[in-house]
Amino acid sequence: MEQQDKHQRLVTELVGVFQQHGFTILAADNVPGFPFPNPLPNDGYGDQEPKPPDVYAFDPVSKRYVIGEAKTGDNDLETEHSLTQYNVFLDQFDEETSRQARLYIILPAAKVAEFNTLITHYIHRAYWGSIVLVQSQEVKE
Repeated sequence: MEQQDKHQRLVTELVGVFQQHGFTILAADNVPGFPFPNPLPNDGYGDQEPKPPDVYAFDPVSKRYVIGEAKTGDNDLETEHSLTQYNVFLDQFDEETSRQARLYIILPAAKVAEFNTLITHYIHRAYWGSIVLVQSQEVKE
């Protein structure tokens, strides 16, 4: 399967996961019925450019924004672009409530262990609790 097709299947699957959790989907990349996500502000990471997530939602139960990102594991886990995305997305706070956004990352099942290793090297420990890994049920590797 081509990387772009795999990525899109993961984004679509993540939208379904968010809907199952009762999240309100505000935007999703290339998913019919949803607008494209706006870039989120970058407060000084990597290339300094704002980054759009793959899915942007709101959890009405915890009253916090939820950011979704799909990674295929095909050389896209540790790139400078990806590391910047993780930092930008984990640095999002609701202006009204000051609550940190939660970051959901969907990966093929075969890539979860690799990503867990990466987290401990590149993501500050204080952010680990704000990351939710979703193991894809549709894309295995």
